[in-house]
Parts: sequence; structure tokens; C-alpha cells
Amino acid sequence: MAWHAWMESYGYLGIMVTLMFPFLPSEVPLAYAGYLVHTAQSNIVLMLLVAVFSFVVSQNIFFTIGQLGSERLLGRVFKLFRISETRMVQFQQQMEARGRFILLLSPMWRMGFAVGAGLTGVSRLTFTLATTVSFFVWSAFFIWGGKKLGHGMNGRHHDFHQYTPWIVGLLLLLGVYLYVRKKRMLKK
Repeated sequence: MAWHAWMESYGYLGIMVTLMFPFLPSEVPLAYAGYLVHTAQSNIVLMLLVAVFSFVVSQNIFFTIGQLGSERLLGRVFKLFRISETRMVQFQQQMEARGRFILLLSPMWRMGFAVGAGLTGVSRLTFTLATTVSFFVWSAFFIWGGKKLGHGMNGRHHDFHQYTPWIVGLLLLLGVYLYVRKKRMLKK
């Protein structure tokens, strides 16, 4: 059964299971969850709560693996989820250089951040709070986006000109970020 059929057939439980197992990028099922909200198969508040709960539980499982896992278990997890040891070293260096605020970027590399945070000795409370905040924003963005795209697909909006300022703004922010990052790299 495909992941989207699983989500439709089992409702919130299907969505929870789909989001808890990180074999699929979270953006895809979250956007589809937004589409399900648009078709009135789901409630947006409940969908957001289910998504955040799913992420926090799965992240805490990987955090525990990083915190308590043996070398053998960590090796298997790294191999299964294609996490390189060099990425783990880079994450640890980022934690030392940037502090705990780096955890707010955890939706971008879910398992790696969780395992890395467990390895570096971050407190579970700090990790869980950062994960909850970051995944709430991440989930709200993609669920809302999926809802809006579903609205546009049904022929109610034939153009996306109303989204142009947002797209241009995001592209400008990305450009500024890349420019600042390049300047910092050149200084080193």
C-alpha cells in the first residue's frame, strides 16, 4: 500500500505512522496532509498536533539511540539511514561553534540531528523543546501549503500571482543567506 493510501485509509493514525518513520522526506506527507485538510477529511488543528507529536516521538527515539546506543547499534543506524560519520563530526563541531540553537534546524536533517544531539550530551528537555518549536513551524508551513495548493487545484484559483511576493521574499532571504555564508567562508 502506498503511503498516501495509508494516510487516507487510516486517518490520523496513518498520518502519524507515515511521519514517524523517516524513510520519506517529511515535506511530502505534510503537504498531502494539508491537501486532506482541504478536502475536509481532516481538521487542520488536529492534523498539526498529530504531526508535531509524531515528529517529537520519533526524534526522541533517535535521540535515545544516540545517547545510549552502543557502537554496533550506532553503526547499524548510520548504515540504515545513510548517515555518515563525517556528518556526525560536522554536527558536533556546529554544536560547539553555534550552541544549542542549531537544534532549531532539525527538520532539515531529522535523524542526524537527533542522533547527533544524543551523542553530544544535550539535555532531553532542551532537545525536546527545540524539536517541538522547529517541527511546529515546519509542519504548519507545509500543511498550510498543501491546503492552499489543494484549494488551487480545484479550480478556485487559476493563478498564483498572490503568492509571488512570498516566493520573491524567500528567494531574497536565500540569496542573502548564501552571500553571508560565502563571505564568512572567505574570511576563514
